[in-house]
Amino acid sequence: MKRFHYCLQSAFFFGLLGLGSSACSSSSGTANNGAVDATTGGAGGTSFAGSSGAGTAGSSGAGTSGSSNGGVSGSAGASGSAGSVAMAGASGSAGASGSAGASGSAGASGASGGAGASGSAGASGGAGAAGAAGSAGASGGLPPLIVQGNQLKDPSGKTIILRGSSLIDIGSLYAYGGMSSAGVSARLDKIAAAGVQGHVVRMPVYPEITYNGGTPTCSPMPYPVGTGPASTCTPKPSLSAADYVSKLLKPAVDYATSQGLYVIIDFHQIDDITTGNSAADANTFWADVAPQFASYSNVLYEAFNEPIDKAGPWSSLKPVVQGFITTIRAQAPNNIIIVPSHSWDQHPGDATSDPPTGENLMYTAHIYPSNWAAGFQSQVATAVTKAPVFISEWGYNNTDPATFGTSLQTLVDMNGASWTAWVTDNSWGPPMFSDKTLTTLNRFGTLVQSWLAAKATSDWVQ
Repeated sequence: MKRFHYCLQSAFFFGLLGLGSSACSSSSGTANNGAVDATTGGAGGTSFAGSSGAGTAGSSGAGTSGSSNGGVSGSAGASGSAGSVAMAGASGSAGASGSAGASGSAGASGASGGAGASGSAGASGGAGAAGAAGSAGASGGLPPLIVQGNQLKDPSGKTIILRGSSLIDIGSLYAYGGMSSAGVSARLDKIAAAGVQGHVVRMPVYPEITYNGGTPTCSPMPYPVGTGPASTCTPKPSLSAADYVSKLLKPAVDYATSQGLYVIIDFHQIDDITTGNSAADANTFWADVAPQFASYSNVLYEAFNEPIDKAGPWSSLKPVVQGFITTIRAQAPNNIIIVPSHSWDQHPGDATSDPPTGENLMYTAHIYPSNWAAGFQSQVATAVTKAPVFISEWGYNNTDPATFGTSLQTLVDMNGASWTAWVTDNSWGPPMFSDKTLTTLNRFGTLVQSWLAAKATSDWVQ
């Protein structure tokens, strides 16, 4: 549950490579995750962005999180290069068995895009066939992950827990980075240098209008869908859908892949999905995007950021969520899908107890001090016994109790959930950084850093 207030600075300011977001804030900042599901109760949230933001009452289920937006710039990182074809085997006259050696397949693409091993000569001296060229950054050498029971596994059967961080709207990073995907790669470099990158990065893709339960915001470079009600913000000119993918999303994913990261593509809408048009927009997005990353073994799909639908129940959302899964699976049969639930993802227990049909499904929860009440905790406790849980957002502000982060760390480690912390910025909230250059971590960022360092080689791929 996030409400974002854009602080649009000049292109020159954000064109300075390496700078963080502007430190401006909304005069009416709203509370971060102030809404607690009416069935769970709990205290109202803490204001994160606005100068006068206040948490709303937890029992009302109405508040949402506040955070102000800004962009960054950055120098271009190298894209994952295509894997080279394998060198031919020893020369000689063609023999009946002159096929490729056992390892003559494409070298896995990734950080080095290395060549596949050369085919060995056939029995009669024929040259081994060259290995097929690897696609650019198609997996970074990272294996596909699968869901087995309530765990995430690699192909060897090892239990995997993904831990990392979330970017802000990648359209903002593109727009404020000189209308270039270099803005995204620069941010990835910054968070890696700060030690808050981990093994997975979440990439939010904003539609033209993010409705936020009545306080909409408009990305400076959205994916071109957004057919909901009238808005108080004016949608910005966007790239075409094809250009958004080719100029922004794919280069961003390929760069992260070259750095050895799993990537979550997140359709970042906050709206009802049982009414209105946002569910249809999500299906339009996934019909376009899902097939284009189906070959990426390191890419996960977060079907819908935060359905509001706070009146519930899950049974009313289930057919809509099933529609997202069906759309994605039509051309992307294997990628992990992260399944949402109602009341800003506060009902993973309900969703896992009556799951939609499909394989390789994980279930999300978005956890903040203002919504982490007993009912929500019970939902997560139920969910982790039935399916793998991916906490794709969690965070807290400096004004929140210091024990929130450490207590959550203990619980999450005990339950084995994957996670990405929200958010790697100094202005969007809750922020991990306290400065524009994104070099100084605050208390939240320091916990993320230490947690990732402690688990750097734990529950990780072979």
